[in-house]
Amino acid sequence: MSETWLACEIGDGMFSDEMVVVFDTDKGEVVSFFVPRSSVEDLGEAKGRVRVRVFEDGGQTWAVLPNEVQSIVPVNPKFVAA
Repeated sequence: MSETWLACEIGDGMFSDEMVVVFDTDKGEVVSFFVPRSSVEDLGEAKGRVRVRVFEDGGQTWAVLPNEVQSIVPVNPKFVAA
C-alpha cells in the first residue's frame, strides 16, 4: 500500500480541525467524507487533494481515506498522484 494524493473538491468541515472532501468514484458516484484538515492540501477555488493510501485489487484501484473509520473506496487512477 502506498501513500499518495487524491484529487478532490474541498470545503470546510463542521469543526475547525476538519474538512469535507468530495470526489467521484471510478463508477461515477459522487461521495463525500470528513477528514482531518492536516490531511488536505488546498489548491484554491474549492479544489484540493487529500492524502490517501492506495492499493490495487482485482484490477481495481482503491483508496483508504484518513477519516475516523478509514473508509475504503474505489477510485479512478487518473485522480491519484504518482
